[in-house]
Amino acid sequence: VIAERHGRQRQSERNAGAHQFRTGRSPLPRVLVGAGISLALALPPMALGYDGLGFMLENFLAGLLLFATAHEYWRGREEAPAPLQGVALLYSLTAASFVLCAAVLGWDGRLVLGHAPSNWAEDLSLIIVIASMTGIGGLSLALNQGRLAQHHRRNALTDPLTGLLNRRALFDLHGEAPVGAFMAVVVFDLDGFKAINDEFGHAAGDAVLKVFAEELAANLQPTDAAARLGGEEFALVLKRTLPEKVEFAAERIRASFAARHIETETRPLSCTVSAGYAFGSQDGISFDKVLSAADKALYAAKRGGRNRVLAATLRRAS
Repeated sequence: VIAERHGRQRQSERNAGAHQFRTGRSPLPRVLVGAGISLALALPPMALGYDGLGFMLENFLAGLLLFATAHEYWRGREEAPAPLQGVALLYSLTAASFVLCAAVLGWDGRLVLGHAPSNWAEDLSLIIVIASMTGIGGLSLALNQGRLAQHHRRNALTDPLTGLLNRRALFDLHGEAPVGAFMAVVVFDLDGFKAINDEFGHAAGDAVLKVFAEELAANLQPTDAAARLGGEEFALVLKRTLPEKVEFAAERIRASFAARHIETETRPLSCTVSAGYAFGSQDGISFDKVLSAADKALYAAKRGGRNRVLAATLRRAS
């Protein structure tokens, strides 16, 4: 009986663990609910001496929890289709073996056994459990290693302060392919950022960078890419667009950022940003050249008084 209780708790923990794997949320509530329901249904027959009925319920409930575990992994299969489908299949086979044990006990019809069940279904279930848990362990290890690799790659391509892409990631995405006539690059640079660091401190400067990154991310379209190039300089890449749309997007970001009041340890501050943008050409030119043209337009905006958006002389081919 004690072994059955421990087994039931393990099935509840597996289901909760699968839920945590898929969603990232704490599994404790699901563990408590699953274990509580199982105890409430299976313990009374055991306590009254109907161990045959208790074992039937134990097996059936364990099967349900294992099917629920398989379902959780199946729902998250987009992350890694083949391994997660394999895990779901193995959990389903294990669940079916427990339900089979319950069915054989029910067919036998004995409500009182006086000992642990012993029949062909139990023997088959034991073989399936050993094989499935071995396979699940191997697949779970592979999934965990894959997640770690993705995590390290994501960290290598992400600016840690703002959460945007970093310069390397931006060039990985766009550095090789030629930039066509309907693709634009906007470069932003925060105005007077060094003075903010000098007057308010680096913590305030970091807060300003984060706020601008928020404004940039809030105005992204699904096909756009935003990156922090370094320091207070950012870039926005827009695909399948037109000059008036690029100017509108850059102006919207500029105006919304200028309207933000950023809290610091001493007093709120506001900041402005200048921007320059450039398009590719009909024949396609390198991303680096378009970025350089946008950068020149940015510094023309700086020289022209800051807090403005200017287009580069390199424009979309007509």
